[in-house]
Amino acid sequence: LVRILKRALRQLVEASLGSMLLKDLQRVRLLPAGFMCASPKRDDPTTTPAVLPTFMLPRACMGIVVRHFLSFKGDAEQFKKDITARFPCCVQPLEDLASAFAFWNDLRRCVGTIAAPLDAEELLQDMVAASDVLAAQQKKLGIFPIG
Repeated sequence: LVRILKRALRQLVEASLGSMLLKDLQRVRLLPAGFMCASPKRDDPTTTPAVLPTFMLPRACMGIVVRHFLSFKGDAEQFKKDITARFPCCVQPLEDLASAFAFWNDLRRCVGTIAAPLDAEELLQDMVAASDVLAAQQKKLGIFPIG
């Protein structure tokens, strides 16, 4: 519960700051250099120079890794070796997969909340079916969502 609250507060701060900056772009000059830089540091690709967390640009990279995860036929040990060999640019592919799975669970929960009021039950059914496929592969390969 604390983790969810911290994430929600962080996202609220990011959204508020983004809203303020969009209303008056002159305020951007008041921020220190690299304040919201989402690019990773060269010497440590897992960190950024940002003072606050930033909205990351969406990329298709994790979708490609998840597709590989879902179609993988071998066992858990083979997968752990294969994923690092097949995706050498991913610094921590297993941890990134676990984060992606946590994001999927949050998204599915949100869709579950809004499905009835927005008449999106079919979308929810599709997501539940996809979650079942995902859960079976997670169990087989031993990779589960963070948190």
